[in-house]
Amino acid sequence: MPHFSYQTMDSAGEVTRNQGKFSSLEDLFGTVERKGEILVDYRKKLFPPLPRPGRALKRPILAEFFRNLALLIQGGVPLREALDDMTKPPCHPVLGDTFNAINKRIDDGLLFSEALREAPPIIPKIMLPLISIGEETGNLDRTLRDGANHIDRVDYIISSTRRALIYPIVVLLAMFGALAFWMLFVLPQLMDLFASMGIEDLPLPTRILIATTDFFDRWWPVIPLFISIFVIFYLLTKRNPKIQYIWDQMWNHVPLIKNVIRASQLAFFFEYTAMLTDAGVNILRSMELMEQSVSNQILKNGVRLMRKEISEGNPMSEAIKSFAFFEPFVLRMVRVGEQTGNMPEQFALLASHYMKQVDKLVSAMSKTIEPLIIVVAGFIFAIIAMGLLGPVYNMISQLG
Repeated sequence: MPHFSYQTMDSAGEVTRNQGKFSSLEDLFGTVERKGEILVDYRKKLFPPLPRPGRALKRPILAEFFRNLALLIQGGVPLREALDDMTKPPCHPVLGDTFNAINKRIDDGLLFSEALREAPPIIPKIMLPLISIGEETGNLDRTLRDGANHIDRVDYIISSTRRALIYPIVVLLAMFGALAFWMLFVLPQLMDLFASMGIEDLPLPTRILIATTDFFDRWWPVIPLFISIFVIFYLLTKRNPKIQYIWDQMWNHVPLIKNVIRASQLAFFFEYTAMLTDAGVNILRSMELMEQSVSNQILKNGVRLMRKEISEGNPMSEAIKSFAFFEPFVLRMVRVGEQTGNMPEQFALLASHYMKQVDKLVSAMSKTIEPLIIVVAGFIFAIIAMGLLGPVYNMISQLG
């Protein structure tokens, strides 16, 4: 489909630059006329713009888009006009192109929710049932706002988890870099100095240093190559469900980190379920959407088991028993929700509980890792100091 860059002028005389895909020049003219604008200039591009790294939409951008769209609709602006206003610059180019295509499908007679289903997979799946329910009930502004708030909370959960994982990784990399500098540049010269002095009876720490230095000196080109191969293998295989399940199982057994990951996954699960059930989506459909959206393969398999139990007529409190990922108090709260008919409220309480738990675990993890890293670094550099000072002490003793 041809890609055009074009300029339009509205009734107030304001000129706007746009770009997008159109089946023909007549399609471009028709789209501009339906907006009540005049086509000032256009240019057909021989090649569409190549996707650049970083063009993927971030969650805060999507949340702001849907929140502003909800505000326009609440203010009485018709949906079609609101979408036109939202896709004008400085709208994100990917978002603008996507919703320009959606606008054309709405002009063809589709509902907003139907047009979204045909859009590229940049829109969170949870927005589709929410928007569909909003159209049916006449509360589209509320469901859009609820969806935007949900996207914000999910972004908070994910960023908190990443913050917990990034801190120890960065500190360990910095410590490894300092150690590698010593091993590759400083220690070899000192070891040569000891050898030139003819010191034969070297202490154990010094012999360990010499062996380690020889190893680094001989194999240092292989180490970054091995790390690169490992990273490439991880990136190439992380979309394979079976291999991703192995990775998730591995992370699920790492001390400290496993608790943060588990709490964040449960916070996401209950936040997602609370949002859908509060909007009127039944629990079986909620589990189907959850299975499509969750990235952790352990949780995905558990949701699949729960969905099967629910489809067979069992209540959710019974389905939870088939998956050991949940704590016993979760079962009790879900059972109370089933008895009182307040399932969305119970899910929201559980989501709030696990989000607070994520915050506490991230904070506790930082406080626990800091002294641990200091102890490990102190131990390593104590060995280095002993290895360097040992021969000097022996030499002074011999001279004395």
